[in-house]
Amino acid sequence: MYAINNTESNVKRTLERIRSMFRLNRRLGSYLTSLEISFENRSVVLRGELPSDELRGELVPTIRQAGILCQVCNEVQVS
Repeated sequence: MYAINNTESNVKRTLERIRSMFRLNRRLGSYLTSLEISFENRSVVLRGELPSDELRGELVPTIRQAGILCQVCNEVQVS
């Protein structure tokens, strides 16, 4: 599992690991362009829109599959 240091290179690698997991997820991969993934105050922050609560609910478990253990703020809206 990965703890996140706040160095720029570690943040970039962490965000890319998350994006990779989303791309591998058949349901979430097609919505990757609708999501903004950032790192703020030691937390991963998700913003954007998805068409269902079910997809929104898959975001954090998918991030955990990438080995990310820090706090995740899921601010994604359902449209």
